[in-house]
Amino acid sequence: MELNDHKHRRTATGRTCSLHLDELTAQAVLVALARAELSLQSGRLLSPGEALALAGPEARERETLFSIARDVAWETRADQTEILCKLGERFPVYA
Repeated sequence: MELNDHKHRRTATGRTCSLHLDELTAQAVLVALARAELSLQSGRLLSPGEALALAGPEARERETLFSIARDVAWETRADQTEILCKLGERFPVYA
């Protein structure tokens, strides 16, 4: 096995995150991590199960890792899949 081909695997989904991100995606990941941290501190970050259980206006005021990754990817034109993967590594309870 070559070390260059080694990738970390997330246990929850089996998704393999890239170890070497392009500049745009790396910057987008930092933005997404900051937003997720802010949402967590303010009590607005939901797990996927919690998001499914909520409906209506309450759910619209809250965030999931997916919604953060989607928004940041749309704003920056970065790779949403990689952003979401890095968020899941940092916040596994909410992945």
